[in-house]
Amino acid sequence: MPNKQFLEEYPLYKEFKTTWNTNVAVSMIKKPAIHLHCEVCNSEQTFNMDNEYTEVDFSSVKQHVGDGIVRAKYRCSACNQYIRQFYIKFFQGENTSTEGLEYTCVSYMKVGQFPAWSIKMDKELENILGEYADYYKKGLTCESQSYGIGAYAYFRRITENVIGELLGDILEMVETTEEKEEYKEALELVKDSRNAEEKIEAVQDLLPKSLKADGINPLKALYGVLSSGIHGLTDDECMEKAEIIRSVLVYLVNQIKKTKNDKDNFVDSIKELLK
Repeated sequence: MPNKQFLEEYPLYKEFKTTWNTNVAVSMIKKPAIHLHCEVCNSEQTFNMDNEYTEVDFSSVKQHVGDGIVRAKYRCSACNQYIRQFYIKFFQGENTSTEGLEYTCVSYMKVGQFPAWSIKMDKELENILGEYADYYKKGLTCESQSYGIGAYAYFRRITENVIGELLGDILEMVETTEEKEEYKEALELVKDSRNAEEKIEAVQDLLPKSLKADGINPLKALYGVLSSGIHGLTDDECMEKAEIIRSVLVYLVNQIKKTKNDKDNFVDSIKELLK
């Protein structure tokens, strides 16, 4: 039931589906600790829930989960002052039985949140996006309200305009001279193309290991999302793709930044050592 990922990451009105053991009372619903920014501490902190799920409109609930709205009140464990609140609506579905136990299909979504979903940007990302930083903020605003089509359109537009610069930066991170030449040749073939998909397709298999997370190629994920058009997709489908585009963009920018910083720090240290 409302888990860490849902509370930390889900925007308003995005549905989360699960099942609930009908033999377990509402009072037994877990209250996961979450990790978010505290305005008082001015840093990321652990928040713990300090109220009960039954505090708001749970009138249709007898002793088990059903339709209703509850408030989850979270307090910063460091300063014990800053509070985050979530208003969560539950929807009860059909009952089902598994291995002799009765379960209810339950969906829930945030219908309110304070403070609101943050649209603050990382400074490095803002610098790289330049004139498109405003589009990014608008995309986040759409995402915060589960306007999937709008979020997808904004994030795709940004990617199409900045991917060339990102792919150029990646060249400096390719390990060997041979691989660097191969990457450079592939990029040269599409240098005049204005199509982001063509550029990504040309180099996606040449991505350096340092940019792969657990073997996952972010460029391939990005290509797969961009190659599917926006027409005909539902709001929920666009929302999912918008999240992937945003997460890949942020990941690439942060990894490129980290690699450049590590390289610069190493060169500065060697120069200092050789003085």
